[in-house]
Amino acid sequence: MQYTEGQIGRIFVVRIDDGEDLLVSLRRFIVDKSIQAGSVIFLGALMDGKMVTGPEKPVIPPDPHFIFFEGGWEVFGVGTIYPGDGGPHIHYHASVGRAGHALTGCLRERAVTYLIVEAVIYEITGLSARREYDEKMQLHLPVLKDTRAKDSGQATLPGEEEEPVQPGEKNNDGSELEGGLAEIIRDLTKKPPA
Repeated sequence: MQYTEGQIGRIFVVRIDDGEDLLVSLRRFIVDKSIQAGSVIFLGALMDGKMVTGPEKPVIPPDPHFIFFEGGWEVFGVGTIYPGDGGPHIHYHASVGRAGHALTGCLRERAVTYLIVEAVIYEITGLSARREYDEKMQLHLPVLKDTRAKDSGQATLPGEEEEPVQPGEKNNDGSELEGGLAEIIRDLTKKPPA
């Protein structure tokens, strides 16, 4: 575990209008306001977009499973903002729903607003944090350090000493761990062959 501590800075309320790309609009706003670190929450509707709904298989590094959605979906989500190479690095996760169907995942590349999206951005100041590329995971991960601590800013919580159980391994009772709901959802969201 890594941690860092900061304070709430400025708070912004932003409206993204019909036809505007949520990801592009928020990034432009965050750059224009020189927000280095923070969090964003948002709600509204998206006409279409692209999201990662997990990996194709639970391996490291992951091979992302992409889903495209279109036709007007309700949305709510959150994001984190950290400095990174080339400016602020923003990581969004959202749930979209339409006509009894729902998807949850990481918004990527495109998220076009339908009607309106309302966002609240909380700036966090005083953090020692950045998002850096991790070779093993092949992802941009937050790197956090508590600058007030004498140690490295990394701490182990009670009970964390044990290695987490990995898919395919045995539970403490010796039973095999199953893919469960994740496998079912992956099968349901695969596109049929053309």
